[in-house]
Formats: sequence, C-alpha cells, structure tokens
Amino acid sequence: MKKYIFLIIFFLCATLYATTQDFGYKTIDVGAEFLTSSKGNTTSLLLAYNLPVHHAFLLRAGYTSSKWKEKGNHDYEEGSGFGVSLGYRYYFLVRPHGFFLGVNAQAWKLSIDWREGTTTGKTKTWGLQPTVEMGYMFLINDMFFISPTISSGIQSNFKTEGQEVGEGFITRFGISAGWKF
Repeated sequence: MKKYIFLIIFFLCATLYATTQDFGYKTIDVGAEFLTSSKGNTTSLLLAYNLPVHHAFLLRAGYTSSKWKEKGNHDYEEGSGFGVSLGYRYYFLVRPHGFFLGVNAQAWKLSIDWREGTTTGKTKTWGLQPTVEMGYMFLINDMFFISPTISSGIQSNFKTEGQEVGEGFITRFGISAGWKF
C-alpha cells in the first residue's frame, strides 16, 4: 500500500513539475515603426509585450500623414494627425521572432484639407483602420530586432466634422526596429 501511495505522489509531483516549465521567456520590445502606402505614411513608437510561447500584444502611438489626393471623395485630399494602435501577433516559432501573422486596430484623429474644383475646405475626422498583417522578425544577438511587414485593411471614418473624405481599402508596407528587454 505504501508503494502505491508513493508512486501516486511521485507521479503527481512529476506532472506538476513538468507543467510548470516554460519553453520561452517573456520579453518587452521597444522600438519605432514606419509604414508607407500610396495613401500616406505613418511613424510610430512601438511597445510589444511578448508572452513566453508564440504570442505578442502590441501598442503603438504615432503620427500619420494622409495623402489620398485624387483617390478620395474630392479632387485633392491631404492631412495628418495623431493616433494609437492595438495589435496582436502570432509567431510560428516558439520564441517571438521569425515569421508572424497579426491583427491591428488603429484609430487616428485626422485633420484633412480638401479641394473640389475651386472650392476648398477642412474636415476633422476620427478614422478607424482594422488591418491584418504578416511579416518576419529578424533577431540580432537576442536583443535587437528588425521586422519588415505588409498589412492590408479598410480605412473608415466614424466621426466626421465637415464633408466626407476618403475611405476604402489600404495596403501598407512597413519596417520596425528596436530592442528586446
């Protein structure tokens, strides 16, 4: 009887010990990101919280310049503003580097100058841009990273003061770089 009790306790302890082991380690990425498309550019500060295995949550804050020009609702549209972005990435390798897929939700407060023939005006709008992204994180010496990305999504304006301005499909190419802590 003592033998069975000992074996049960041994297997319980071994199971508990085995399930408490992590493959990876938690890191925080701090860096900068630049995104570009035919409809504008975005420069952001990037903060990512990487979980031990596969997952990362991102926060970005930055400045965007919107240059829809003739692709908007008017002959010419151009403006800029500040915004934030929340995101999630799934890394295919156990540690957060290599190929990844992700989703982002970006919100921008934009001031857009527009021209339609000889009429001009200014529109203030809140833009929402949900996107999906894919990229590759190159890790250098386990502390510096460079990540080229491509993302696609829909630009939609949900609160507008003034005339409607450009909305629609957008594809962006980007690069981010920074340090892992």
